[in-house]
Amino acid sequence: MSKHPIAAAILVALSLTLATSLQAQTATQSQDSAASQDNGQPPIKNQTKSLDTVIVSGSLINNAQIQTATPTYTITAQDMKARGFNSVAEVLQNSVFATGTVPGSQTPGFNQGSQTFSFYGLNPEYTLTLLDGKPITQFGQLYGGVGDFTNIGNIPMSIVDHIDILPGGGSSIYGSQAISGVVNIVTKQHMDGAEASVRTGRYSLGGGANQRLSVSFGHQFGKLDVLGTFEFFNQSPAWYYQRDLTTAAPRPIIVAAMWDYGTGVGGPLQGFVPPPNGCGALSNLFAQTTTPVYRPPLSGSYCGSRKTFSYGTFINQARSYSSMLKLRYNLNDYVRLYGDVLASWQQQKFTAGIAYNWWGPNDLPGGMIEDATTHHVLFPERFFAPEEVGNNNYNGLLRQDDLMYQADLGANGRFGDSGWNWDVYFLRSGERTTDLSPLHPAAAMDGFFESLLGPVAGIDPNTGYNMYHPNYAAFFSPITPAQYASFTINVNALYNTWINNLRGTVSNDSLFHLPGGDAGFAWLVEGGNQAWYNPVNPLVANGLLWGNTGVSGGGQRDHYASAFQLNLPVLSQLTLDLSGRTDRYTIKNGSPNTKFTYKIGIEYRPFDTLLVRGNYATGFIAPDMSSIFLGPSGQYSNVTDYYLCATQGGNQNCTANYTDGVKLNVLPNKKLQPTNSASWTLGTVWAPLRNLSLSADFLHIAINNEIQLQSSDMLMRQEAQCRLGQLPSDSAICQNAYAQITRSPYTDQATNLNLYYVNIANEITDSVTAEAKYVFDPSRLGTFAVQLDYNDMLKHQFQEYPGTTPINQLTNPLWSTEFKDAASGSLSWSWHDTLRSSLYWHRYSPTPNYVAFTYGPTYPGAGHLPPWMLYNWSVGFTPVKNLDLSLMINNVFNKMPPNDPGYRKSRTFPYFNNYNYNIYGRQVMLQADYRFGGGR
Repeated sequence: MSKHPIAAAILVALSLTLATSLQAQTATQSQDSAASQDNGQPPIKNQTKSLDTVIVSGSLINNAQIQTATPTYTITAQDMKARGFNSVAEVLQNSVFATGTVPGSQTPGFNQGSQTFSFYGLNPEYTLTLLDGKPITQFGQLYGGVGDFTNIGNIPMSIVDHIDILPGGGSSIYGSQAISGVVNIVTKQHMDGAEASVRTGRYSLGGGANQRLSVSFGHQFGKLDVLGTFEFFNQSPAWYYQRDLTTAAPRPIIVAAMWDYGTGVGGPLQGFVPPPNGCGALSNLFAQTTTPVYRPPLSGSYCGSRKTFSYGTFINQARSYSSMLKLRYNLNDYVRLYGDVLASWQQQKFTAGIAYNWWGPNDLPGGMIEDATTHHVLFPERFFAPEEVGNNNYNGLLRQDDLMYQADLGANGRFGDSGWNWDVYFLRSGERTTDLSPLHPAAAMDGFFESLLGPVAGIDPNTGYNMYHPNYAAFFSPITPAQYASFTINVNALYNTWINNLRGTVSNDSLFHLPGGDAGFAWLVEGGNQAWYNPVNPLVANGLLWGNTGVSGGGQRDHYASAFQLNLPVLSQLTLDLSGRTDRYTIKNGSPNTKFTYKIGIEYRPFDTLLVRGNYATGFIAPDMSSIFLGPSGQYSNVTDYYLCATQGGNQNCTANYTDGVKLNVLPNKKLQPTNSASWTLGTVWAPLRNLSLSADFLHIAINNEIQLQSSDMLMRQEAQCRLGQLPSDSAICQNAYAQITRSPYTDQATNLNLYYVNIANEITDSVTAEAKYVFDPSRLGTFAVQLDYNDMLKHQFQEYPGTTPINQLTNPLWSTEFKDAASGSLSWSWHDTLRSSLYWHRYSPTPNYVAFTYGPTYPGAGHLPPWMLYNWSVGFTPVKNLDLSLMINNVFNKMPPNDPGYRKSRTFPYFNNYNYNIYGRQVMLQADYRFGGGR
């Protein structure tokens, strides 16, 4: 029986249909115990012989009753299915905590082949993601090319039993990363029989058709319990040209152009060298949409198409095979052996599109050429059409193969009948990713286009540019797929990460007795290492690829930790929970990191239907592996040149007219220290009625000593202020800016930026989360249940450097377009275990429009987009025993992102904020599930 009447009352209310328990637990319990929990009764306990363990998220003590001090939100596999979620990533990205924006399949560049989430608008790595309470290795590719993160895109849905979300600090239990919260993905623990599931889905607007097949089986063979699953997933790509919003630009974009800057160095743009025969040779490119384009008052013309940027993917082509095996063997009444293996292989294909597949004279002296006859300085620019790449641009898809695996081997049990429990295991978690990218060797591609320009006629001593007698007719002619293939090769990149961890825990749920009940205690010790390796491809290292750099590096660090937890029911109405942990990280030739964190939690029950809870916790995150082991690494990125905009453009339209690609050189720092945090929560849970539960919690998170890669935009702004005399030229800020930015001696354009990792930033968030659940009494019409969730960001403040004015990320769109608040709700109905239906909605708050986040909140035309609300609906039918049929429709009303005219006016592809919104449209799915014998 429960030691606290209110805890039992709350559990009864919250464990009803479609309600989630306050205590996030995964119990490998007997079928009778699971059934009694489903009926809202306390679990049946076998105190003498059972070796079953309870995995409690956020605790070392296997006692579910202590978890009310820390808010815990749970979504079950049944809820995920009813709400139409297709992946673990969709589940977490639809959480009301996920107010931050993250890259994904529809954001070209870094992380197009991975998925993650952002709680409270913070960096994804500030939330620790676990699998059955055990750490998952980081993804080998870096988040935005600069930081560590966990890829959740390859965790199969079929293995998931439920997901627990614990907001706030959790480092005193789990260690590094648990700053904004902990996510525990809990897999299926026991099954008797087998189950097969088939799902197929498609988007009504085209592309992205997918199929999923999974098989699960389990049985207890005497002392041996076996559980296994297998899942196959297949998905077709979706292309931007398949959506009306992104199929065509408002006016043609360059396919082939010869920019004319007149004579001399640094002259203004005069116009274009007109293509012979008015682009007739290129007219069949981009589905016969290429035509001459004129830009008065500039002279001449170029060849352009409104479809130049529409041949990229926003849903990846994907295929994956996943399997899991769990073994449990009761050696005797006091010892059980166990082992778990999860392996998932995934192949994805995608492309950022034609916008990233082009040629210009960047590798030639000065990045320009000169017509030997007219002495005009020219910039030839050529984008490759899908007809030239071949197979309608399918030949341009990057291929990413990813193997994620996690395995543990351990034993647990009891020290006789003493009341002491123990658990020891060894864990290996790893991920190996390879990319095969169609790239262009610089010599081959430059050589091909120089053959069109003709032999070098000399070097102009006044400009430093190569002079040619260009063959304009050849330059403005299409190339064949064979010619394209002559300067294209597949370039391999490898990423490899792993975690090794040996952990031992001892615990006692009844250490001694207090007036409120039995005190619980647990202590753990663990040790292991962590690795990240990204060897650089020699072609990249030697600069032999056109317009391409890469991230490289690698290393290992050792990790040791010890932690304790003490749960004290001081009075029948008052319970304290104390925990502390010490972590130590060591690396060769670097500074060690030692950090102690602690947490104090309190539960107060003034009467049987009310719980007041709160906690104070410190947290930390160890320096990123990349920030301390980065090798010769770089990337190309667009930066705005505020200095040239001020001196040449009158400070007008800087982003649109003075944004160019530059090379960023990223440099490591082995003396980095951990990022620290302190958080506290205060909240209440109220169950005024038998079927009603209300909760609200306030969460404050303060982060300091945050590790940041210097902002390229801030560096360019500071350098402009220094050169324009707005900052003292001899100041440290100006001297560092001059040293870190390299400019062309011919055009004065920025060409290289050196950026360093530093412990420098501070960040604060305040938020309020509320939840309401009500289950109506059953009637002849069936059983209805409603759930509402809401999270409001009251504050998100970021200070980039000490002494600078903190930035309000909720009101300053130049820094963030995150959602201020998010709300979701569901209305569910079931009838006699035969029919069921669920309507789910998610509301996203207004976000800054294009003008606001490009030019600032006070610029004319700046404002906010309206709220965005999506609806998912599902219906299920059980025609015969053990067979479930389901229809699920996501985005029922085929909602597209809010209209933002600023994107099309500025011709900024893809014409909507692809970090905040998506253009998937309505998705229709059918699923059939059949169970063979036994039961779950």
